[in-house]
Amino acid sequence: MAFREVRVYEVTEVLRLWLRGKGTRPIAALVGLDRKTVQRYIAAATGAGLQRDAGEDALDDELMAKVCERAGLIAPMGTGSPGQRWGPTTTS
Repeated sequence: MAFREVRVYEVTEVLRLWLRGKGTRPIAALVGLDRKTVQRYIAAATGAGLQRDAGEDALDDELMAKVCERAGLIAPMGTGSPGQRWGPTTTS
């Protein structure tokens, strides 16, 4: 399986379409993602507190950081220094 970089604006677009009432299959077709990926982003957003009737103004930076963290796109914040997140470092 190849690594594919996901940009925050792609996740934002998925959520924007979902807030406009689109279903997961149409969203997946529009943005070029698998529907299970779309479902994962929506589940992460609802888990972070987004409600479907919230409106697009709810997609602020704080919410998007929580969504990306919950979806596994970024490392959890506040889990130590970058060196601790990526593994032990040695100094000579």
